Amino acid sequence: MVKGAMGRVLVAGAGIVGLSTALSLRRAGFDVAVRERALRIRETGAVIGVWPHTIRELERLGLGERLAEIKAEPGSVRFRDFSGAELATAGMPPARTVHRRRLSALLVYALGEDALRTGKELVEYVEDPDGVTVRYADGDHERADLLVGADGLNSRVRAVLLPGSGSRYQGGHHVWRAVLPFGGEIGDGSPVLGRDRTRGTLVRLADGSCCWVIAQFGTTASTTRSGKEEALARVANLHDGTWPFALRDAVLATPEDSVLHSRVAVVPSISRWAGDRVVLAGDAAHAMSPHIGSGASLGIEDARVLGECLGRAGIAPALAAYQDNRLARYRQVRRHADAMAAAPTPLSYVERFTAYLGWLHDGTG
Repeated sequence: MVKGAMGRVLVAGAGIVGLSTALSLRRAGFDVAVRERALRIRETGAVIGVWPHTIRELERLGLGERLAEIKAEPGSVRFRDFSGAELATAGMPPARTVHRRRLSALLVYALGEDALRTGKELVEYVEDPDGVTVRYADGDHERADLLVGADGLNSRVRAVLLPGSGSRYQGGHHVWRAVLPFGGEIGDGSPVLGRDRTRGTLVRLADGSCCWVIAQFGTTASTTRSGKEEALARVANLHDGTWPFALRDAVLATPEDSVLHSRVAVVPSISRWAGDRVVLAGDAAHAMSPHIGSGASLGIEDARVLGECLGRAGIAPALAAYQDNRLARYRQVRRHADAMAAAPTPLSYVERFTAYLGWLHDGTG
């Protein structure tokens, strides 16, 4: 199909989902341009865990052999408790770990920098029967046949489409993480479900660096301690000291300014994802707690489904089909996520997480 034969699309947001959406819609025959409000592309997270179906989605976008350069070898997920005891994991698919910044750079390379402009903060858009006009904070404006809001948790596109749909903090859920060079033995990378609703992991990435993540539900973050101190204060919830787990050593080796801290926020369930010439994808539509372990994977799936719908039909019926597909999908995802969050014990969490992954990857989920 001739590039641009289907029309012009603007994608707001150059995160992993925005870039994946741009590639998916280009493959469907659209002329696609990505606009990012930040002055440079930056991924604030450390790593993402990806499952086999996510790798297939990325390969469909044309990343091919270059993807092998940034993903760790697949490994079985073995959850442990703070004593090191392995929790039941029967039926879990193998997982890979990917550095967010390296995946972002690979997607930018695949898209081409000519299709991307930074420093373009969307402030409003106006739909009409023939397209959509997008206005930016710098006074500039653009026309397109379709606008995709892939602008994340605090999406401006969502705010215009659905006033009052702002993100909300998930009470007492905080995450600390970092990526660093670390030469010590780190173990098998098993996620640990510790005491006081604390979870953590320490994994080796494909480039030899190391990533650690510590999260806790129902907690508060000190205003006087650093992020590194806050992380160290929770290591005892994840390790009783009787088994090999270098989490404390890795946190101690991390420079203070390399520790990222987030208070987790989510997007409440929304009634629609699309207007006449505007549609949402990724966290802009469905940001959920990272405890379900598939936020980016689900957003990349959105990109593929939107591309398929637009490749089969005109904009209006395609957006309706995409919205119906995604709303039904995420009603089920949220039920699984709520069940995992409410799990009373580490073992029950693993059982519910395993059930979720089985639903997600069995071809019907």
